[in-house]
Amino acid sequence: MAAKKKTVAPEPQKKVRKQYPSHEERIAAAEKKIEHLKSLIAERNGLVSKTEKTLNERRSALAKSEQALAKTEEKRERLISAMTRAAQGKSIKLTPEERAEKRKAALAKAREVKKAEKAKYDALMNALRDNGKSIDEILEALKK
Repeated sequence: MAAKKKTVAPEPQKKVRKQYPSHEERIAAAEKKIEHLKSLIAERNGLVSKTEKTLNERRSALAKSEQALAKTEEKRERLISAMTRAAQGKSIKLTPEERAEKRKAALAKAREVKKAEKAKYDALMNALRDNGKSIDEILEALKK
């Protein structure tokens, strides 16, 4: 067998301290950071304005959609009321004999009303005649 070689451990290296940057290097790093932050701010301002524009467009679209919804709901309510009104308003078709009977009943009722009005009028005229005053005198008294 082959003989093993002895490995020698490397000597620990001395840590080299990092050199503190000089004023010029620190100023250059600060200027570089300033430029980076300025470009970042400009980019974010652009994104904010773009987002505000999108937000305004979406708000106007939302308002239009809400108006369309309200208009459609009103239309639906009108249609429902028209449908129920049409269902309630359907009448049964009468035969000619039934219509004639209905007409005769309506005419009889109208005659009775007319007779009652004539009776009232006659009673008023009789009261005027019995009182002895003329119509003109009564009108004068009512105007006062």
